[in-house]
Amino acid sequence: MSAVNHAGRLHVPLTVHDALRRGKPDEAVRLLRTANPSLDASGARDAVQRLAANPSDPLDDDDAYRPAGADVPTATDTLPTEVAAKIATGNTVDAARRLRDAKPGLSDAEAREAVARHGSPLLSEARDETVVRGDSGRYGWVGWVLAIVIVGGGLAVWLG
Repeated sequence: MSAVNHAGRLHVPLTVHDALRRGKPDEAVRLLRTANPSLDASGARDAVQRLAANPSDPLDDDDAYRPAGADVPTATDTLPTEVAAKIATGNTVDAARRLRDAKPGLSDAEAREAVARHGSPLLSEARDETVVRGDSGRYGWVGWVLAIVIVGGGLAVWLG
């Protein structure tokens, strides 16, 4: 159900989005009420919470302004550019953090799930292939250090 039930459309100025992006929901509520004088405080808080959870949320089924028939746009589950770039480079932890910055209403688990949903299985396969078979990735460096010490010791004895 829509956060605001009235016949008119709710005007959400860019300053409300900016306040949410900066992490100031109280300022966003104040700016939303200024832009919509007939809106009460609880309705404004509900609208800001919904906007923070998903700023590109589609209209509700009972919304009077929802297009019908062939005019209905297809839903897109897109990510902000910086989040998509982090996913493309394989940095999923930073991608989830940036997604939470872009959509303040998301929890850690929801952000990680969204990043995992958008991440390519080929990318995770490529990351897994960088570890040599039989190497856990924990103590592989010990073998290399031991080999260097043995070669260095052999050279020291040989050159004497």
